[in-house]
Amino acid sequence: MMTINGLLGEYEVILFDLMDTLMFGGNRFSTDEDYAYTYAQLGGHLYSSVFVQSLIHAVYERMHADYNHPGCYTNFPAASVYIQQLLTERQASTADADRLAQVFALHELGHIPDGHVATLEALSQTHRLGLVSNLWAGADLFRRVFREVGIHHLFEVLVFSSDHACIKPSPRLFRVALDQLAVEPRRILFVGDDADRDVAAARALGMDTVWVTGAKQEPGPGRCVRSVVELVR
Repeated sequence: MMTINGLLGEYEVILFDLMDTLMFGGNRFSTDEDYAYTYAQLGGHLYSSVFVQSLIHAVYERMHADYNHPGCYTNFPAASVYIQQLLTERQASTADADRLAQVFALHELGHIPDGHVATLEALSQTHRLGLVSNLWAGADLFRRVFREVGIHHLFEVLVFSSDHACIKPSPRLFRVALDQLAVEPRRILFVGDDADRDVAAARALGMDTVWVTGAKQEPGPGRCVRSVVELVR
């Protein structure tokens, strides 16, 4: 791994990915997940447990297929749209669709470790910060969690894909951030865990990058860290 702390002064802005870069333990969509329990905890009662389990699983499977299809990079709506579509296809009531969207969001949500919060606080003293993240659910829950852990105000820009119906590696999300920041790409460092959707895509627009490898042992493209906390060590 390369030591990059001394190189941060080259940049005005640091942009981050979210999942597996700042937030961990999310994307809980295995066959063992109890979506019906989450639905009931939210006060849902319109749909049966079997129906909720089946529908959320179907939404995830359809979104997963689209997520990996290049033709969907610029046409990837939020989970709420998929939920509405599947309810219509199954000729079911859409009256509680918003609650089902909340179920999906809660299972996508992870946690942000204290060390990562401290890292963002430290970096915000010297750099403008932003986030460009692929997100399948609506962003409201994630923005609320950002406020709860005390990092929302640290970001000058927050670009969530579900607000724009497209996903990285499409350059569109990055350009939204660039337009809001009004800074040249060469003055931006992008930090993310995906070699293609984060690193290669940001580089294609002229940004420098740091690849967050986590526990992976193989060398990555360019500068690498195992965790973003290494940015301030």
